[in-house]
Amino acid sequence: MIDTAVIPVAGLGTRMLPATKEQPKEMLPVPMRNSRHGLVFKPFLQLVFEQLYDAGIRRFIFVVGRGKRSIEDHFTPDWGYAHYLEQRGKKREAELLYEFYQRLEDSTLVWVNQPEPRG
Repeated sequence: MIDTAVIPVAGLGTRMLPATKEQPKEMLPVPMRNSRHGLVFKPFLQLVFEQLYDAGIRRFIFVVGRGKRSIEDHFTPDWGYAHYLEQRGKKREAELLYEFYQRLEDSTLVWVNQPEPRG
């Protein structure tokens, strides 16, 4: 059984300029319908992670490059922020984060730095 996914996210995203000048292409929002929450926008990479998680993968190796700190930040649970949203009455948004963070907690994430683009 496959239990590890290697996800290359080190590219510069030049084919998607100007949208990717300040934001990695992997973090661009994608609209999707959720049966419990209606229309939600999630970063593309989060959707990939969630689909792999749903397929049974629990170990993820992200190959990242320069300027991709926002990816690692996004995949680091911030329970305090989720609680803050819940306290402010944003229960839907908080629940989406709780679900995502629980998946992250149940997974092993490894970050490999690629110092220069190679492909």
